[in-house]
Amino acid sequence: MNGEIALDTSVAIRYLNGDRVVVEKVLALPTVVLPLTVVGELLFGAENSGRARQNIDRYLQFIDGCLVVPMGRETAAYYSRTRLSLKRKGRPIPGNDIWIAGQCLENGWILATDDTDFAYVDGLAIEQGTGNREQGTGNRGKGTSVAALTL
Repeated sequence: MNGEIALDTSVAIRYLNGDRVVVEKVLALPTVVLPLTVVGELLFGAENSGRARQNIDRYLQFIDGCLVVPMGRETAAYYSRTRLSLKRKGRPIPGNDIWIAGQCLENGWILATDDTDFAYVDGLAIEQGTGNREQGTGNRGKGTSVAALTL
């Protein structure tokens, strides 16, 4: 699974909303990976929307076409180390983002995201807005953009 592109919730939402550039990039991927936490965030968003039934059906159809890998003890260890590292640096990020980062680190996935907080995570490969793949350096970088993915 090393080197596969995993979609963060921000990118998955852009895909589901029909962002043409994102749709083209995602459809070109040999495998679309969704971290388990992203699946939960998508389903919550669908259920919490004004068109819950319609969105749930649409989101489940998308999710069913993706690779979703369960989390286990190793993922929890990555979560713990990542959260502790961020705490020590004084750079907290949302808990769900730490789970997403942990699962990506565990599986060697590259995370496509619009969320700049992931740049704080050491060693996390992310797709940057420049189209370059970079490792998280623990310092907040530029925002990422799927429009410039070098897939």
